[in-house]
Amino acid sequence: MQKHKILAFLLALIVSICLWFYAVTVVNPDDSTTINGISVQFEGLDALTARGLMLTGGDDTKVSVKMRARRSDLKELNNETVSATADVSRISASGEYQLTWNLVLPDTVATGDVSEISSIPSRFTVRVSEIKTNPDVPVKVEYTGELADGLTYQENTASLTPATLKLSGPADEVNKVDHAQVKVDLTGATTLIDEEYPYTFYDSDGNELTLSKYTTVSSEKIYVRLPILHYKDVKLKIDVVSGGGATEQDLEWTIEPKAIRVTGNDKDLQEMPEELSVATVNLAEMNVYSQTMTAKLNLPSGIINLSDEDSVEIRLKLSGLTTKEITVPVSQIERKNEEQTMSFGTQSVKIQIRGKATALENITAADLRVIADMASGYDSKTKNVTLEVSMIASLADVGVIGGPYTVPVILNGEMES
Repeated sequence: MQKHKILAFLLALIVSICLWFYAVTVVNPDDSTTINGISVQFEGLDALTARGLMLTGGDDTKVSVKMRARRSDLKELNNETVSATADVSRISASGEYQLTWNLVLPDTVATGDVSEISSIPSRFTVRVSEIKTNPDVPVKVEYTGELADGLTYQENTASLTPATLKLSGPADEVNKVDHAQVKVDLTGATTLIDEEYPYTFYDSDGNELTLSKYTTVSSEKIYVRLPILHYKDVKLKIDVVSGGGATEQDLEWTIEPKAIRVTGNDKDLQEMPEELSVATVNLAEMNVYSQTMTAKLNLPSGIINLSDEDSVEIRLKLSGLTTKEITVPVSQIERKNEEQTMSFGTQSVKIQIRGKATALENITAADLRVIADMASGYDSKTKNVTLEVSMIASLADVGVIGGPYTVPVILNGEMES
């Protein structure tokens, strides 16, 4: 009986060993596999950001691992369930760094049941950069294409939303950006451009920039609103008043610019003349033979100047005329509104006249009329009286220039004292 028990025990032990061996070698044997494309997750990114730093390279690293485990466990392992971690919390300055990484298995697989055979790479490189933010990158517009005849636009009336962009990213990249530029095609526009446009970044030398994925921008597009205007080209001129022995035929003049471009509503544009006088030149007041003057443009209400200039330069030149000085004795001066007896403190006054040389040959003091108005022309402070000087009517082609002409006045009471 004892012998049968021993044989039964040995038989049971042999069967158990065979079942275990079968389970290990046939049902769930160990095996090895290689998992590629495992993403690396980074720990300590908040610490980097707190130091004004960011990852700008190596953050998309993927690793491969060859491992051994039971087949049932290997079925749970792939590049979606397995990950890798690397710590960047100790990095304190920009530059390139070599990092190691750790494998992270899913919760369904015990770490002790898996053995790592090899990993590629064992270390990898990351790049760390200083973070820079530029909140005011200006947006500029480049207009292309041509508008139809009679249509134009003003760049300063364009509305850009946003007018500036905020950039944040690696300092060496953000620092290169000078401005963003939008290209707006004017072809076919008639009344209003009103739409969104993409933009391109440029440096200060006009070179196009392509920013990396690490730089963020506050807006993907720029909304542009630009009125399209009707315009009219208007010639500029001057009005000339004859005088001082000179007429419009004696004057040569030029004006710069010769014309300006204006806009406004349809009614105002229709009423705008083809020529606009910018100044009146009184030749009697022109005491030199050539001069340059400037005049401010004064446009009618409702008319807008589209040109860059808001004033004009006028060059004047008199030709074919000469001057002559006439000495007029004070005894020839006509006095009016004289309230008390007075005398002049000089014997004569010299008067300049201008005209054609032939017309001036025989002019004498007798051809001038000189008047002293003691009421309106007298200055009690300077004790001078301003003279009214003119040519006699029959000598209209000769005129007085220069002045004002004055003579000193002595009152009778002052003479006695």
